[in-house]
Amino acid sequence: MQMEKAQALLRASVDERRIPGYAVLVGQGNDLLLRESYGCAQWIPQERPMTLETMFDLASLTKLTAVWPLIIRLLDAGKLTLDTTLPEAMDFPPERYPHLARTTIFQLLTHTAGLVEFMDTTGETRQERLESLYRAPLKYAPDQQVLYSDLSFIFLGEIAAHQLGMPLEMAVNTVFGPLGMHDTMFNPPKEKYAFAATEIRPGQSLPVCGTVHDERAEQLGGVAGHAGLFSTVDDMGRFARAILLGHEALPEKWVARSCENQTARLNSNRALGWIVYRAQEGGNIVGHTGFTGTSLWMNAKDQRYCVLLTNRVHPTRANNALGQIREELFQIVFDA
Repeated sequence: MQMEKAQALLRASVDERRIPGYAVLVGQGNDLLLRESYGCAQWIPQERPMTLETMFDLASLTKLTAVWPLIIRLLDAGKLTLDTTLPEAMDFPPERYPHLARTTIFQLLTHTAGLVEFMDTTGETRQERLESLYRAPLKYAPDQQVLYSDLSFIFLGEIAAHQLGMPLEMAVNTVFGPLGMHDTMFNPPKEKYAFAATEIRPGQSLPVCGTVHDERAEQLGGVAGHAGLFSTVDDMGRFARAILLGHEALPEKWVARSCENQTARLNSNRALGWIVYRAQEGGNIVGHTGFTGTSLWMNAKDQRYCVLLTNRVHPTRANNALGQIREELFQIVFDA
């Protein structure tokens, strides 16, 4: 009955044209409770059906799918600590960016570094554009409040790549390979996959499809710690199960710690990277969302998870109906 309600909610959302389509996966432990695709991967210029193989632009789910695993592996290996500063992690002198001299891994993971939410880059090369972000002044004093910042995970992505000695798009394969996530990557080949379309940008007649939607990630070549990753619903299910059931690629100690609320005294509940949606005895419900219409929630207490991938920004980002749909789905899946 519970999964029938979830299915009815999602199908009605498509039939009422609140969203073009979706792929959803709900599971508990190794059991799959709901797995289906419905609706359209694209409305314009012609309709194209959604399938379970459709590849989605994860948007901000990139932060947790690509960067968080690399950082906790570096923490587990002792190459970083939560108190390691940004200059120490990147091997540059603290005086290069004095306002970041004391910015720590913990602050970046919990969005308490005081960094601005987002900003466009300047410069000709990728390195010049990154340096323009490093130069951005703080918006608030560190440790005073949670302020969700794309810059936090852009910097964490660069830290992971630097510490591992390889580009981020290669580094992620050290996790995705062992987890069997073979359809999760940056800049996926357009000839190999069918994609969920995103926005029709001003002045364009066709939607963005198979290319990163996020403007800042696009400015960085489609590879960034905050956005740019593409994946499928089945691969995201593999990721959720690895977190909940354990996998040698994800250090158990740091997975558990990453689900604990780290900012209870501040204005928002944040774990290490994850949002704490519900604090509860025996294990919190944590998750994250992405601007394009993606979501992942996990209940550490009973090993239930929900992956919902939609293309809600197609054909325009002005569609805000998904917020209510997410709330209702969350209640159905986790309040039974």
